Amino acid sequence: MRSPHAAALYAALGTVHVAAAATHTRWLDTATKPLLIPVLALYAVAAYRERGARVSRRLLLSLALACAGGLALRVDGATGLVVGAAFFLAAYAIYTAEFIRSGAAGRLRSWPRRLIPIGYGAAVTATMAWLWQGLRERGVALPMAGYATLMALMAATATTWGWRVGLGAGLLVASDALIGVGVTGVAEVPGQPALVMATYLLGVALVVSGWTARALHPGAGTPAT
Repeated sequence: MRSPHAAALYAALGTVHVAAAATHTRWLDTATKPLLIPVLALYAVAAYRERGARVSRRLLLSLALACAGGLALRVDGATGLVVGAAFFLAAYAIYTAEFIRSGAAGRLRSWPRRLIPIGYGAAVTATMAWLWQGLRERGVALPMAGYATLMALMAATATTWGWRVGLGAGLLVASDALIGVGVTGVAEVPGQPALVMATYLLGVALVVSGWTARALHPGAGTPAT
């Protein structure tokens, strides 16, 4: 399968899955969710091969971990939340390590880019403060605080890889924040399940698209001057 066909299949499955979440169609939600990340991985493999580049094993590993995390989150209660978050933590740690390895820390020291990690840190801290009581009641406040710290670092360093990866990482942070709101019940968000999946699926697709684009344009992650 060529990468445009895989991308179209992912978009179609994603649309159906978000619609299933919005309408609370459980069977359709269950049928489509296990297919989404494998199809995105298929897109990544095809994109690399079409460019004559070696497939990134780190990217595929991160997608496998994300797939496992998504399935774990389907388990009700704190156990599903913590196990799912652990898988996603590992996936996002791979992203973060790759961004830092490519020189993200040095790029973020320049002005005004140093405001990016400050902004993400402040936003994530404020969100955690808002959700803290509900997370503490479920016994997951401290693990989620560590998870949120990594998410802020991941999103900030992602901005050094171009707009697609930066935007995608920001959407992943937003998706997790929406999950936190739903878990703690601190606010009523209309269409929350659909919003969680829409932001997540678009976010991870943008990260993967930007990541594979670097095989063709190695400087794709370098900020424009």
